[in-house]
Amino acid sequence: MTTTEIAAEHGVSRQTVHAHRKSGAFPKPVEGEGSTRPRFRADEVAAFFAANPPSPGKRTDLPSRDEGVPMNVTELHPAGVPEADLTKGERLANVLSYQTGVAAQKIGLTEGQAERAAQAVVRAVQEVSADWDA
Repeated sequence: MTTTEIAAEHGVSRQTVHAHRKSGAFPKPVEGEGSTRPRFRADEVAAFFAANPPSPGKRTDLPSRDEGVPMNVTELHPAGVPEADLTKGERLANVLSYQTGVAAQKIGLTEGQAERAAQAVVRAVQEVSADWDA
């Protein structure tokens, strides 16, 4: 079997097959004539996947990316107001204000600096979107 055939038969990507090979736990390829592509015995591959079933989901080998608690930096979306009742400019300001807060945290700004940056974004959006919903 080739890596493409293994991937198709066992419901994994070719990259997953290569990652298993790199880890050293995957069966060794067998010698074959006429091709430089590695080929594997179907029974060994089936036994490997029976012992190591695919487990889709989040990777557990990476450190967690704690982005912190989203900052409440928008003044345009009062509690209880459905987003559908907001103007296009207000919705855009909400999204960009939130993203500004997340980015500010990632680069290490203080909460006050992040708040001022988000307010500047809101003011800029209000200025350019004043006539969008008119």
